[in-house]
Amino acid sequence: MKRISSVLTSLGVLDIEKKSELLYSYAEEIIYFNSVLKLVATDNIDTLIEDHILDCISGYKSFIENSEDGDRIADLGTGCGLPGIILSILLDNRELVLIERMSRRMGFLRGVVAKLKIKNVRLINRDIKEIKEEFDTLTCRAFHPLKDISKDIFPLLKEDGRAILYKGKRENILSEVEEVKRLGYSFDYSINDVSGEKERNILILKNWRRV
Repeated sequence: MKRISSVLTSLGVLDIEKKSELLYSYAEEIIYFNSVLKLVATDNIDTLIEDHILDCISGYKSFIENSEDGDRIADLGTGCGLPGIILSILLDNRELVLIERMSRRMGFLRGVVAKLKIKNVRLINRDIKEIKEEFDTLTCRAFHPLKDISKDIFPLLKEDGRAILYKGKRENILSEVEEVKRLGYSFDYSINDVSGEKERNILILKNWRRV
């Protein structure tokens, strides 16, 4: 838990002790159920924290700078709650809407939300193509290239909304951006480098429209 606390301190997160405990408890829940539900590719909690928990935490400042208190943030294809559960703990003044089509993962999420007493999470057990709601912010991690999902996810954004997406190498992001523009979309974007041992960038898209 010290590793989590240290990272939260470096990011200026408030209420570090409580949030570190919640994040560690969440990691324990993943490990406990992983052998049955196959939630992540490791059964080692230290590896889980480094590769998944801290990776999700790395986007914290991008959300602080590009969303507001009271915003509804949708995590598309949240899986076992990465990054949605992490963000709900760190951004407790925003509503996190976790969308996941697989019922067994949704069952795990219901248990986590109940056990950790997380109040700012709403769970939707559907495919993103079935969602008719609009959100202030969209996010996802380990998702498909932008060109493959743009027609499904961007109708879910409010007119003044933004997407804050966990991505890998910068050169790949730039290539994805150009591919989507060739499909007839216009938008503003920025890239935040939040790399640790592995390259990680946060892609922020705003003013999304069809031209």
